[in-house]
Amino acid sequence: MKKVLVIGGQGFIGFHLIHALKQRNYEVVIASRKLQLDAEFYGFPVIHFDIAHFSDDAILSVLRDFQVVVFGGGADDRTMPKEDPKAFFYRENVVPCVKLATLGKQVQLEKLIILGSYFTYFNRMKPEWKMAERHPYVRSRVLQQEETIKVADKQVKVEILELPYIFGSAPKMIPLWKPLVKYINSTPWVFYTRGGTAMIGVEEVAKAIVGAIEYRGSNSIWQIGAENHTWAAMITLFGEALGKKRKTVMLPTTLVRFFSWLTRWFFKITGKKSGLDIYHFISTQTAQTYLDTNESMQELQYGQGDLKKSIKETVRASGLLDRLVTKKAFFITKKAFSNT
Repeated sequence: MKKVLVIGGQGFIGFHLIHALKQRNYEVVIASRKLQLDAEFYGFPVIHFDIAHFSDDAILSVLRDFQVVVFGGGADDRTMPKEDPKAFFYRENVVPCVKLATLGKQVQLEKLIILGSYFTYFNRMKPEWKMAERHPYVRSRVLQQEETIKVADKQVKVEILELPYIFGSAPKMIPLWKPLVKYINSTPWVFYTRGGTAMIGVEEVAKAIVGAIEYRGSNSIWQIGAENHTWAAMITLFGEALGKKRKTVMLPTTLVRFFSWLTRWFFKITGKKSGLDIYHFISTQTAQTYLDTNESMQELQYGQGDLKKSIKETVRASGLLDRLVTKKAFFITKKAFSNT
């Protein structure tokens, strides 16, 4: 039985991953940076493991007990750092993975799995977007790949999963999609950008990670996804999950750019910092950031899953479905009383 250390195991993807690993008879331990932590997370042991503040010897003492480490920690593009974004995202996303690979060689760590972003794929495919140059978050993800693979030097196998937008739910967690769900629920006319994206349910992501652990090839970078949809089609799926028909109004890209320019200036005036330059990100947002994932599906043994179900779970986890059911029941009851 292999032992797997999951960094970020108490998060959205982590919750599904640890259960998927358990089903495959892996011994799973969750790593947490919190000093005050629960001894267990849904039945899985949790240990204190802070790469940034642990000495090399302390890190080695933890790593030598495991054959595989999954890094699902770090900072995502929603984070608004108070310091220089380049330094912040480098410290949060690059430094831990490089250290894990460096020290992992000393304890014969077999694999390091990194949960990344599909932005790095489009940084390679669309050089005209200059994503790594313009967006500190994307730059950190690119360097995360390059520097970790270099220092691992094939002594530790590195598998990187470039993940798109993910749907689903986990207990006691509020989906990052909640603001969009509330917006779609509030109006029959949804104003949105052109373009589209790759999507996937979180259960299939967990299967893909397990597949990467069991993959016998050399270092690989995988594009993970189940379906490609326009933003308008995604909004329709959300509307269906809410039980409502929604019409999407596609905003002219020039108008979107203008408002993004105003937002960038607002950030500059107020001192807000972001991992994405909102003005230049419009090139990505309004494009069709689709993925061909046939190879990864075949090699990592995951599938399309049920995206509609995952979106419905996202809506329910946002707290709106139960509210709608309660509201509907209230009006039915009220009507029944008024007729008696």
